[in-house]
Amino acid sequence: MGFSTFPVDASSSHLRSLISPVGNLPAELLIEIFAFCAAEDCLAPLTLGAICHFWKNVVDESPRVWQVAVLDDKRSMAASQSQARLWIGRSAPLQFDVKLNVKDADNVLPLLAPFLPVFHRWRQLTITGARQESVCLSDAFSRLDTLNDLSISVSGNEHPDDAYRSTFEAYSPLWPNRIAMSIWLTQLPRAELLTPLQFTSLSITDQPPHSTRPDAAAILGLLKSCPQLESFTLSGWMDTEVYGSHVLPVVSLPRLHTMNLRRTTLARVLLSNINAPALSKLYLAYLNVSHRISPECFEQGDSEDEAQDYSQSPWSDQATGMGLRNLIARCNPPIKSLEMDYSDMRTKDFIYVFEHLTALEDFLITASDMSNTVIRLLKPYDEAAVRLPHLRNFELYNCHRISGDAIVETFTHRVKYTDRFTPKDTLEEVVISDCEQCGLQHQDMLIKEIGSRFRSY
Repeated sequence: MGFSTFPVDASSSHLRSLISPVGNLPAELLIEIFAFCAAEDCLAPLTLGAICHFWKNVVDESPRVWQVAVLDDKRSMAASQSQARLWIGRSAPLQFDVKLNVKDADNVLPLLAPFLPVFHRWRQLTITGARQESVCLSDAFSRLDTLNDLSISVSGNEHPDDAYRSTFEAYSPLWPNRIAMSIWLTQLPRAELLTPLQFTSLSITDQPPHSTRPDAAAILGLLKSCPQLESFTLSGWMDTEVYGSHVLPVVSLPRLHTMNLRRTTLARVLLSNINAPALSKLYLAYLNVSHRISPECFEQGDSEDEAQDYSQSPWSDQATGMGLRNLIARCNPPIKSLEMDYSDMRTKDFIYVFEHLTALEDFLITASDMSNTVIRLLKPYDEAAVRLPHLRNFELYNCHRISGDAIVETFTHRVKYTDRFTPKDTLEEVVISDCEQCGLQHQDMLIKEIGSRFRSY
Protein backbone atom coordinates (compact mmCIF):
# COMPACT_ATOMS: atom_id res chain seq x y z
CA MET A 1 0.00 0.00 0.00
CA GLY A 2 3.00 2.24 0.10
CA PHE A 3 2.60 3.38 3.71
CA SER A 4 5.73 5.10 5.04
CA THR A 5 7.49 3.68 8.09
CA PHE A 6 9.65 5.35 10.68
CA PRO A 7 13.34 5.67 9.56
CA VAL A 8 15.74 3.42 11.39
CA ASP A 9 19.14 4.98 12.00
CA ALA A 10 21.39 5.66 14.95
CA SER A 11 20.17 9.20 15.41
CA SER A 12 16.61 8.06 15.91
CA SER A 13 17.21 4.96 18.01
CA HIS A 14 16.53 6.81 21.22
CA LEU A 15 13.25 8.26 19.93
CA ARG A 16 12.24 4.85 18.61
CA SER A 17 12.70 3.35 22.05
CA LEU A 18 10.19 5.86 23.44
CA ILE A 19 7.44 4.90 20.99
CA SER A 20 4.73 2.51 22.17
CA PRO A 21 5.12 -1.01 20.76
CA VAL A 22 1.95 -0.55 18.71
CA GLY A 23 3.69 2.23 16.85
CA ASN A 24 6.19 -0.31 15.53
CA LEU A 25 3.53 -2.52 13.97
CA PRO A 26 3.53 -2.77 10.19
CA ALA A 27 0.63 -1.21 8.32
CA GLU A 28 -0.72 -4.61 7.24
CA LEU A 29 -1.19 -5.70 10.86
CA LEU A 30 -2.67 -2.33 11.82
CA ILE A 31 -5.29 -2.76 9.10
CA GLU A 32 -6.37 -6.08 10.64
CA ILE A 33 -6.61 -4.50 14.08
CA PHE A 34 -8.47 -1.45 12.79
CA ALA A 35 -10.95 -3.61 10.85
CA PHE A 36 -11.69 -5.55 14.03
CA CYS A 37 -12.24 -2.31 15.96
CA ALA A 38 -14.51 -0.94 13.21
CA ALA A 39 -16.71 -4.02 13.43
CA GLU A 40 -17.24 -3.35 17.15
CA ASP A 41 -17.48 0.47 17.11
CA CYS A 42 -19.24 2.17 14.21
CA LEU A 43 -17.15 5.34 14.50
CA ALA A 44 -13.83 3.60 15.11
CA PRO A 45 -12.37 4.60 11.70
CA LEU A 46 -12.82 8.26 12.58
CA THR A 47 -11.43 7.83 16.08
CA LEU A 48 -8.39 5.84 14.96
CA GLY A 49 -7.66 8.31 12.17
CA ALA A 50 -7.41 11.10 14.72
CA ILE A 51 -4.56 9.47 16.66
CA CYS A 52 -1.72 10.42 14.37
CA HIS A 53 -0.90 11.19 10.77
CA PHE A 54 0.42 7.68 10.07
CA TRP A 55 -2.73 6.01 11.43
CA LYS A 56 -4.90 8.43 9.49
CA ASN A 57 -3.16 7.39 6.28
CA VAL A 58 -3.65 3.74 7.14
CA VAL A 59 -7.36 4.22 7.90
CA ASP A 60 -8.13 6.44 4.94
CA GLU A 61 -6.37 4.22 2.40
CA SER A 62 -7.66 0.88 3.70
CA PRO A 63 -11.15 -0.10 2.38
CA ARG A 64 -11.30 -3.02 4.80
CA VAL A 65 -11.59 -0.62 7.74
CA TRP A 66 -14.79 0.86 6.28
CA GLN A 67 -16.68 -2.35 5.46
CA VAL A 68 -19.27 -1.97 8.26
CA ALA A 69 -21.60 1.04 8.12
CA VAL A 70 -23.71 1.49 11.26
CA LEU A 71 -26.42 4.17 11.26
CA ASP A 72 -29.32 5.17 13.51
CA ASP A 73 -32.04 7.82 13.54
CA LYS A 74 -30.90 9.50 16.75
CA ARG A 75 -28.86 12.07 14.83
CA SER A 76 -30.11 14.28 12.05
CA MET A 77 -30.84 12.51 8.78
CA ALA A 78 -28.35 14.77 7.01
CA ALA A 79 -25.56 13.67 9.35
CA SER A 80 -26.41 9.98 8.93
CA GLN A 81 -26.53 10.25 5.15
CA SER A 82 -23.22 12.10 5.13
CA GLN A 83 -21.70 9.26 7.16
CA ALA A 84 -23.16 6.73 4.73
CA ARG A 85 -21.58 8.45 1.73
CA LEU A 86 -18.21 8.59 3.49
CA TRP A 87 -18.27 4.86 4.27
CA ILE A 88 -19.39 4.03 0.72
CA GLY A 89 -16.52 5.95 -0.80
CA ARG A 90 -13.81 4.75 1.60
CA SER A 91 -14.82 1.07 1.38
CA ALA A 92 -14.74 0.96 -2.44
CA PRO A 93 -14.36 -1.36 -4.24
CA LEU A 94 -15.04 -3.91 -1.49
CA GLN A 95 -18.42 -5.16 -0.34
CA PHE A 96 -19.80 -3.85 2.94
CA ASP A 97 -22.38 -4.50 5.65
CA VAL A 98 -25.18 -2.09 6.50
CA LYS A 99 -26.51 -2.00 10.06
CA LEU A 100 -29.47 0.19 11.01
CA ASN A 101 -30.99 0.81 14.41
CA VAL A 102 -34.24 2.75 14.09
CA LYS A 103 -36.75 4.03 16.61
CA ASP A 104 -39.08 5.00 13.77
CA ALA A 105 -39.56 2.53 10.92
CA ASP A 106 -40.38 5.45 8.61
CA ASN A 107 -36.66 6.29 8.66
CA VAL A 108 -35.53 3.05 7.04
CA LEU A 109 -35.88 4.30 3.47
CA PRO A 110 -34.08 7.66 4.02
CA LEU A 111 -31.24 5.89 5.85
CA LEU A 112 -30.85 3.29 3.10
CA ALA A 113 -31.21 5.79 0.25
CA PRO A 114 -27.47 6.64 -0.10
CA PHE A 115 -26.59 2.93 -0.25
CA LEU A 116 -29.07 1.99 -2.99
CA PRO A 117 -26.97 3.14 -5.98
CA VAL A 118 -24.23 0.70 -4.89
CA PHE A 119 -26.49 -2.14 -3.77
CA HIS A 120 -24.38 -4.62 -5.76
CA ARG A 121 -21.68 -4.14 -3.10
CA TRP A 122 -23.94 -4.97 -0.17
CA ARG A 123 -22.86 -7.98 1.84
CA GLN A 124 -25.40 -8.06 4.67
CA LEU A 125 -28.27 -5.87 5.88
CA THR A 126 -29.21 -5.85 9.57
CA ILE A 127 -32.04 -3.74 10.97
CA THR A 128 -32.88 -3.52 14.67
CA GLY A 129 -35.25 -1.45 16.76
CA ALA A 130 -38.65 -0.71 15.26
CA ARG A 131 -37.81 -3.13 12.45
CA GLN A 132 -36.16 -6.52 12.88
CA GLU A 133 -34.36 -8.01 9.92
CA SER A 134 -31.10 -9.67 9.01
CA VAL A 135 -30.43 -10.89 5.50
CA CYS A 136 -27.40 -11.81 3.45
CA LEU A 137 -27.67 -9.94 0.18
CA SER A 138 -24.46 -10.58 -1.68
CA ASP A 139 -25.60 -13.88 -3.22
CA ALA A 140 -28.92 -12.49 -4.44
CA PHE A 141 -27.58 -9.17 -5.65
CA SER A 142 -24.65 -10.71 -7.48
CA ARG A 143 -27.17 -11.89 -10.10
CA LEU A 144 -28.59 -8.40 -10.65
CA ASP A 145 -27.44 -5.42 -12.63
CA THR A 146 -29.85 -2.98 -10.99
CA LEU A 147 -32.45 -2.82 -8.25
CA ASN A 148 -35.45 -1.58 -10.24
CA ASP A 149 -38.59 -2.02 -8.15
CA LEU A 150 -39.74 -0.12 -5.05
CA SER A 151 -43.05 -0.89 -3.36
CA ILE A 152 -44.28 1.37 -0.54
CA SER A 153 -47.26 0.56 1.67
CA VAL A 154 -48.61 3.40 3.80
CA SER A 155 -50.88 2.75 6.77
CA GLY A 156 -52.21 5.05 9.48
CA ASN A 157 -51.02 2.68 12.21
CA GLU A 158 -48.09 0.34 12.48
CA HIS A 159 -49.05 -3.31 12.40
CA PRO A 160 -47.09 -5.72 14.65
CA ASP A 161 -46.21 -7.84 11.64
CA ASP A 162 -44.61 -4.86 9.89
CA ALA A 163 -41.55 -5.08 12.15
CA TYR A 164 -40.67 -8.52 10.76
CA ARG A 165 -41.44 -8.14 7.05
CA SER A 166 -38.66 -8.53 4.52
CA THR A 167 -37.30 -5.43 2.89
CA PHE A 168 -36.10 -7.34 -0.17
CA GLU A 169 -38.26 -9.98 -1.79
CA ALA A 170 -38.47 -11.83 -5.08
CA TYR A 171 -40.43 -9.69 -7.54
CA SER A 172 -42.23 -12.71 -8.96
CA PRO A 173 -41.71 -16.48 -9.20
CA LEU A 174 -41.49 -15.90 -12.96
CA TRP A 175 -38.42 -13.69 -12.45
CA PRO A 176 -36.23 -15.36 -9.80
CA ASN A 177 -33.37 -12.98 -10.50
CA ARG A 178 -35.51 -9.86 -10.00
CA ILE A 179 -35.73 -8.48 -6.48
CA ALA A 180 -38.10 -5.77 -5.26
CA MET A 181 -37.59 -3.48 -2.29
CA SER A 182 -40.68 -3.26 -0.06
CA ILE A 183 -41.15 -0.62 2.63
CA TRP A 184 -44.01 -0.18 5.16
CA LEU A 185 -44.53 3.35 6.44
CA THR A 186 -47.01 5.45 8.39
CA GLN A 187 -46.28 8.45 6.16
CA LEU A 188 -44.27 9.13 3.04
CA PRO A 189 -40.78 10.59 3.58
CA ARG A 190 -40.04 14.19 2.72
CA ALA A 191 -38.35 14.62 -0.64
CA GLU A 192 -35.36 16.42 0.86
CA LEU A 193 -34.55 13.28 2.90
CA LEU A 194 -34.09 11.18 -0.22
CA THR A 195 -31.06 11.22 -2.44
CA PRO A 196 -31.88 10.55 -6.10
CA LEU A 197 -33.17 7.00 -6.32
CA GLN A 198 -32.50 4.79 -9.34
CA PHE A 199 -35.73 2.80 -9.31
CA THR A 200 -37.56 2.37 -12.60
CA SER A 201 -40.78 1.01 -11.06
CA LEU A 202 -42.60 2.58 -8.09
CA SER A 203 -45.81 1.41 -6.43
CA ILE A 204 -47.47 3.31 -3.56
CA THR A 205 -50.45 1.77 -1.77
CA ASP A 206 -52.59 3.25 0.99
CA GLN A 207 -53.38 0.33 3.30
CA PRO A 208 -56.09 0.16 6.00
CA PRO A 209 -56.27 1.64 8.52
CA HIS A 210 -55.85 4.50 6.10
CA SER A 211 -53.50 7.37 6.69
CA THR A 212 -55.08 10.53 8.00
CA ARG A 213 -54.88 12.63 4.84
CA PRO A 214 -53.78 12.36 1.23
CA ASP A 215 -50.47 14.07 0.69
CA ALA A 216 -50.07 14.93 -2.99
CA ALA A 217 -46.97 17.00 -2.24
CA ALA A 218 -45.22 14.01 -0.65
CA ILE A 219 -46.15 11.76 -3.58
CA LEU A 220 -44.85 14.28 -6.10
CA GLY A 221 -41.71 14.72 -4.00
CA LEU A 222 -41.10 10.98 -4.04
CA LEU A 223 -41.62 10.92 -7.80
CA LYS A 224 -39.11 13.72 -8.16
CA SER A 225 -36.61 11.57 -6.25
CA CYS A 226 -37.00 8.84 -8.90
CA PRO A 227 -36.01 10.58 -12.16
CA GLN A 228 -35.41 7.24 -13.94
CA LEU A 229 -38.96 6.06 -13.31
CA GLU A 230 -40.62 4.08 -16.13
CA SER A 231 -43.69 2.70 -14.34
CA PHE A 232 -45.76 4.28 -11.56
CA THR A 233 -48.75 2.87 -9.66
CA LEU A 234 -50.76 4.65 -6.98
CA SER A 235 -53.61 2.98 -5.14
CA GLY A 236 -55.52 4.68 -2.35
CA TRP A 237 -56.42 7.94 -0.65
CA MET A 238 -60.12 8.48 -1.30
CA ASP A 239 -60.67 11.84 0.34
CA THR A 240 -62.69 14.97 -0.27
CA GLU A 241 -59.77 17.26 0.59
CA VAL A 242 -57.85 17.89 -2.59
CA TYR A 243 -55.11 20.45 -3.07
CA GLY A 244 -54.99 22.86 -5.97
CA SER A 245 -52.49 21.88 -8.62
CA HIS A 246 -51.23 25.46 -8.85
CA VAL A 247 -49.43 25.26 -5.51
CA LEU A 248 -47.47 22.08 -6.30
CA PRO A 249 -44.35 21.63 -8.43
CA VAL A 250 -44.39 19.90 -11.80
CA VAL A 251 -42.34 16.70 -11.75
CA SER A 252 -40.50 15.72 -14.91
CA LEU A 253 -40.40 11.98 -15.62
CA PRO A 254 -38.94 11.72 -19.13
CA ARG A 255 -38.83 7.90 -19.13
CA LEU A 256 -42.26 7.17 -17.64
CA HIS A 257 -44.20 4.96 -20.03
CA THR A 258 -46.84 3.38 -17.75
CA MET A 259 -49.05 4.99 -15.09
CA ASN A 260 -51.77 3.32 -13.04
CA LEU A 261 -54.03 5.33 -10.70
CA ARG A 262 -56.56 3.39 -8.63
CA ARG A 263 -59.09 4.24 -5.91
CA THR A 264 -57.85 7.77 -5.36
CA THR A 265 -59.15 11.32 -5.43
CA LEU A 266 -55.65 12.55 -6.22
CA ALA A 267 -55.94 11.75 -9.93
CA ARG A 268 -56.42 15.35 -11.01
CA VAL A 269 -53.60 16.83 -8.98
CA LEU A 270 -51.15 14.09 -10.03
CA LEU A 271 -52.03 14.11 -13.71
CA SER A 272 -51.86 17.91 -13.67
CA ASN A 273 -48.37 18.00 -12.14
CA ILE A 274 -46.52 15.24 -13.99
CA ASN A 275 -44.59 15.90 -17.18
CA ALA A 276 -44.38 12.53 -18.93
CA PRO A 277 -43.63 13.02 -22.64
CA ALA A 278 -43.05 9.27 -23.19
CA LEU A 279 -46.23 8.02 -21.48
CA SER A 280 -47.84 5.32 -23.64
CA LYS A 281 -50.05 3.38 -21.20
CA LEU A 282 -52.50 5.00 -18.79
CA TYR A 283 -54.77 2.96 -16.52
CA LEU A 284 -57.43 4.68 -14.42
CA ALA A 285 -59.51 2.50 -12.10
CA TYR A 286 -62.22 3.18 -9.53
CA LEU A 287 -61.86 6.94 -9.60
CA ASN A 288 -65.63 7.56 -9.67
CA VAL A 289 -67.01 8.98 -6.41
CA SER A 290 -70.38 10.55 -5.74
CA HIS A 291 -69.24 13.19 -3.23
CA ARG A 292 -68.03 16.62 -4.20
CA ILE A 293 -64.35 17.14 -4.93
CA SER A 294 -63.47 20.81 -4.89
CA PRO A 295 -60.14 22.09 -6.22
CA GLU A 296 -58.59 25.15 -4.64
CA CYS A 297 -58.60 26.97 -7.95
CA PHE A 298 -60.54 26.82 -11.20
CA GLU A 299 -58.74 26.39 -14.49
CA GLN A 300 -59.78 26.75 -18.08
CA GLY A 301 -62.14 23.85 -18.70
CA ASP A 302 -63.60 23.80 -15.18
CA SER A 303 -66.79 25.46 -16.45
CA GLU A 304 -70.05 23.55 -16.72
CA ASP A 305 -70.23 20.87 -19.38
CA GLU A 306 -72.08 22.44 -22.30
CA ALA A 307 -73.55 19.07 -23.26
CA GLN A 308 -75.41 18.85 -19.93
CA ASP A 309 -75.22 15.04 -20.09
CA TYR A 310 -76.25 13.04 -17.03
CA SER A 311 -73.61 11.73 -14.65
CA GLN A 312 -73.77 9.81 -11.39
CA SER A 313 -70.37 11.17 -10.39
CA PRO A 314 -70.07 14.70 -11.80
CA TRP A 315 -67.33 15.87 -9.44
CA SER A 316 -64.95 12.99 -10.05
CA ASP A 317 -65.79 13.11 -13.78
CA GLN A 318 -64.62 16.72 -13.78
CA ALA A 319 -61.49 15.90 -11.76
CA THR A 320 -60.49 12.99 -14.01
CA GLY A 321 -61.22 14.94 -17.17
CA MET A 322 -59.33 18.03 -16.06
CA GLY A 323 -56.35 15.93 -14.99
CA LEU A 324 -56.18 14.29 -18.42
CA ARG A 325 -56.58 17.61 -20.19
CA ASN A 326 -53.76 19.17 -18.17
CA LEU A 327 -51.48 16.21 -18.82
CA ILE A 328 -52.14 16.32 -22.55
CA ALA A 329 -51.78 20.10 -22.74
CA ARG A 330 -48.44 19.99 -20.89
CA CYS A 331 -46.57 17.24 -22.73
CA ASN A 332 -48.86 15.69 -25.38
CA PRO A 333 -47.89 12.13 -24.42
CA PRO A 334 -48.09 9.43 -27.13
CA ILE A 335 -50.65 7.36 -25.20
CA LYS A 336 -51.41 4.15 -27.09
CA SER A 337 -53.46 2.37 -24.41
CA LEU A 338 -56.08 4.04 -22.21
CA GLU A 339 -58.21 2.06 -19.77
CA MET A 340 -60.91 3.72 -17.68
CA ASP A 341 -62.41 1.19 -15.27
CA TYR A 342 -65.16 2.85 -13.21
CA SER A 343 -63.47 6.13 -14.13
CA ASP A 344 -65.49 8.61 -16.12
CA MET A 345 -65.28 12.09 -17.65
CA ARG A 346 -67.61 14.82 -18.84
CA THR A 347 -68.65 14.96 -22.48
CA LYS A 348 -66.44 18.01 -23.07
CA ASP A 349 -63.47 16.06 -21.72
CA PHE A 350 -64.12 13.10 -24.01
CA ILE A 351 -64.19 15.54 -26.92
CA TYR A 352 -60.84 17.04 -25.86
CA VAL A 353 -59.21 13.64 -25.27
CA PHE A 354 -60.48 12.08 -28.51
CA GLU A 355 -59.24 15.06 -30.51
CA HIS A 356 -55.76 15.08 -28.96
CA LEU A 357 -54.77 11.44 -28.36
CA THR A 358 -53.96 10.79 -31.98
CA ALA A 359 -51.68 7.81 -31.18
CA LEU A 360 -54.32 5.88 -29.20
CA GLU A 361 -54.69 2.26 -30.30
CA ASP A 362 -56.53 0.58 -27.42
CA PHE A 363 -59.42 2.11 -25.48
CA LEU A 364 -61.38 0.36 -22.72
CA ILE A 365 -64.05 1.93 -20.54
CA THR A 366 -66.26 0.36 -17.87
CA ALA A 367 -69.34 1.75 -16.10
CA SER A 368 -69.33 5.09 -17.89
CA ASP A 369 -72.30 7.45 -18.15
CA MET A 370 -71.06 8.53 -21.57
CA SER A 371 -73.86 9.55 -23.91
CA ASN A 372 -74.64 8.96 -27.57
CA THR A 373 -72.83 12.24 -28.23
CA VAL A 374 -69.57 10.70 -27.03
CA ILE A 375 -69.82 7.43 -28.93
CA ARG A 376 -70.70 9.29 -32.13
CA LEU A 377 -67.42 11.19 -31.85
CA LEU A 378 -65.80 8.05 -33.25
CA LYS A 379 -67.71 8.29 -36.54
CA PRO A 380 -65.99 9.83 -39.55
CA TYR A 381 -66.54 13.57 -39.71
CA ASP A 382 -66.28 16.12 -42.51
CA GLU A 383 -66.30 13.06 -44.80
CA ALA A 384 -62.52 13.03 -44.67
CA ALA A 385 -61.27 12.26 -41.15
CA VAL A 386 -61.78 10.25 -37.98
CA ARG A 387 -60.86 10.98 -34.40
CA LEU A 388 -58.42 8.52 -32.81
CA PRO A 389 -57.12 7.62 -36.29
CA HIS A 390 -55.03 4.67 -35.05
CA LEU A 391 -57.72 3.06 -32.88
CA ARG A 392 -57.66 -0.71 -33.27
CA ASN A 393 -59.34 -2.09 -30.16
CA PHE A 394 -62.42 -0.60 -28.51
CA GLU A 395 -64.03 -2.18 -25.42
CA LEU A 396 -67.22 -0.96 -23.76
CA TYR A 397 -68.52 -2.62 -20.58
CA ASN A 398 -71.49 -1.89 -18.36
CA CYS A 399 -72.33 1.43 -20.02
CA HIS A 400 -76.10 1.85 -19.88
CA ARG A 401 -76.77 5.30 -21.30
CA ILE A 402 -75.59 4.65 -24.85
CA SER A 403 -78.22 3.43 -27.27
CA GLY A 404 -77.66 0.35 -29.38
CA ASP A 405 -78.57 2.37 -32.46
CA ALA A 406 -75.78 4.87 -31.78
CA ILE A 407 -73.27 2.03 -31.30
CA VAL A 408 -74.26 0.31 -34.54
CA GLU A 409 -74.28 3.56 -36.47
CA THR A 410 -70.89 4.63 -35.16
CA PHE A 411 -68.93 1.46 -35.81
CA THR A 412 -70.62 0.67 -39.10
CA HIS A 413 -69.62 4.04 -40.52
CA ARG A 414 -66.15 3.96 -38.95
CA VAL A 415 -65.21 0.49 -40.21
CA LYS A 416 -66.44 1.23 -43.73
CA TYR A 417 -64.37 4.42 -43.76
CA THR A 418 -61.15 3.00 -42.28
CA ASP A 419 -61.32 -0.24 -44.27
CA ARG A 420 -61.39 1.85 -47.42
CA PHE A 421 -59.06 4.75 -46.65
CA THR A 422 -56.78 3.63 -43.80
CA PRO A 423 -56.79 -0.19 -43.79
CA LYS A 424 -53.61 -0.39 -41.71
CA ASP A 425 -55.35 1.47 -38.88
CA THR A 426 -58.85 0.02 -39.09
CA LEU A 427 -60.58 -1.52 -36.08
CA GLU A 428 -59.52 -5.07 -35.27
CA GLU A 429 -61.86 -5.71 -32.32
CA VAL A 430 -65.00 -4.10 -30.90
CA VAL A 431 -66.28 -5.43 -27.58
CA ILE A 432 -69.73 -4.39 -26.32
CA SER A 433 -70.71 -6.19 -23.11
CA ASP A 434 -73.44 -5.69 -20.47
CA CYS A 435 -74.74 -2.47 -22.04
CA GLU A 436 -78.50 -2.43 -21.40
CA GLN A 437 -79.54 -0.58 -24.53
CA CYS A 438 -77.48 -2.73 -26.87
CA GLY A 439 -79.74 -5.74 -27.34
CA LEU A 440 -79.50 -8.90 -29.39
CA GLN A 441 -80.84 -7.17 -32.50
CA HIS A 442 -78.05 -4.59 -32.28
CA GLN A 443 -75.46 -7.30 -31.79
CA ASP A 444 -76.75 -9.12 -34.87
CA MET A 445 -76.50 -5.90 -36.84
CA LEU A 446 -72.90 -5.39 -35.70
CA ILE A 447 -71.99 -8.93 -36.71
CA LYS A 448 -73.54 -8.29 -40.12
CA GLU A 449 -71.71 -4.99 -40.61
CA ILE A 450 -68.25 -5.61 -39.08
CA GLY A 451 -68.18 -9.41 -38.92
CA SER A 452 -65.89 -11.30 -36.57
CA ARG A 453 -64.39 -8.10 -35.26
CA PHE A 454 -67.39 -7.75 -32.95
CA ARG A 455 -67.29 -9.50 -29.57
CA SER A 456 -69.84 -9.69 -26.76
CA TYR A 457 -68.99 -11.45 -23.51
